[in-house]
Amino acid sequence: MPGREPTPRDPLDTLQAWRKAGMWAALVAACLILAAADRVVPEAGMAALFIPLITFAGWRLGPREACSVALAAALLNVSTPHAGDAGLPPVLAILRGILRLGTNAFVVWAVCTLRSAYDRERTAARHDGLTGALNRAAFEEHARSILEAEPCDQRVTVLALADIDDFKVVNDTGGHAAGDAVLRAFAEIAAASLDGRERLGRLGGDEFVLLLEADTAEAARSRIEAVHRRLTDDLWSAPVPATASIGALVLQPERRHDWVSALKAADHVMYAVKASGKNALRVEISGMVAASPDMSRLPARAFAVA
Repeated sequence: MPGREPTPRDPLDTLQAWRKAGMWAALVAACLILAAADRVVPEAGMAALFIPLITFAGWRLGPREACSVALAAALLNVSTPHAGDAGLPPVLAILRGILRLGTNAFVVWAVCTLRSAYDRERTAARHDGLTGALNRAAFEEHARSILEAEPCDQRVTVLALADIDDFKVVNDTGGHAAGDAVLRAFAEIAAASLDGRERLGRLGGDEFVLLLEADTAEAARSRIEAVHRRLTDDLWSAPVPATASIGALVLQPERRHDWVSALKAADHVMYAVKASGKNALRVEISGMVAASPDMSRLPARAFAVA
């Protein structure tokens, strides 16, 4: 459940989801099949069919791997006798081999350049430019893939909302530069607290959202308390001191959760946090949680940490 990656939604995501070992196996098999077909039917000319293989290697594996496939493709193609090669002077035969290798090299350069630009644009489209956290749309996509997926294990998910205490005062007294420094510091500290596939997102202004995971409800509570404690210590010692408050909702693992409903419930927890003072944490368990024996008999309740 919490460990799942978002389901690929387009061909590029599907290609990216391939394991590298599987991609290498497919590329090697395809190169050998093309080389064998080229020897059996040399007049067909299989050189152009190596280009998609080089493209896939460059897109999924990287420049060095693509260069290896390009070199192997050129050698396999040149080593096969073709009707057009018969009787060619050695100089022309060498020149033809260089041209084929140069064509493959150009394909590698073009694909890897496009991949680099694609990654930059995708990162910019999915991340907040100031803090580096996921933007609202990207975080929602990730959260839906976890909360609304069919449960596959008993790991507990925590949806936590956080904001900077008296952020308007920080902006008014220190200016927007000070406010930006606090936001960046918060995001850096929170991101450093994440493990594995946990995520941090920025909803807007000084409002952030975290998706955490743990083995049990008690462990989830300890997990978010540790994150808040780290934020408290590191934010207060930052160049622009600040504090943050968190409202966290522990979601039971036995069923799917609607993202909109979960966010609304976490909002209610956050309202209670804001009413309790500054630098506060409130952890609320949603429904009956059977993941921890000592808590399975208890109704949903809240824990407030001053």
